[in-house]
Amino acid sequence: MTKISKQTKLEAILAYHAGFASKAKVAKHYGISKTLFGMLLAAYATHGPDVLLNPPAITGEFRIAVASWAIRENASLTAVAAKFGYVGMAQIVKWKEIYSKLGPNGLLSIQKGRKPRMTKKKQNQRNKLSAEENRLD
Repeated sequence: MTKISKQTKLEAILAYHAGFASKAKVAKHYGISKTLFGMLLAAYATHGPDVLLNPPAITGEFRIAVASWAIRENASLTAVAAKFGYVGMAQIVKWKEIYSKLGPNGLLSIQKGRKPRMTKKKQNQRNKLSAEENRLD
């Protein structure tokens, strides 16, 4: 999947609002999925260009608010985008699953980023080697 720039998304939204083509055609022209484009349009209609330029900060409380509201209202991804100005489809689906299984505490414990692949033991060995190399200099 290709990363689509904020500028391209904004151009697509403006092209659609200018009436150049249908949602599907504009999305295809700019290489954006139809679902994401629908979410972008809904979020743009509610929050304006700030939704692309200054997206909401992702905190534990934000995750809980999104997931609980989406489950309670049985809301679509587009409705979530319109209400909260967040268009991360995969994250929203994942947050709803976690909230359903583990409750709010499950969303508070999410840490950003990947788990480290290198163990502490290997890191220490590399650090020791570097110290020995420094002594040789």
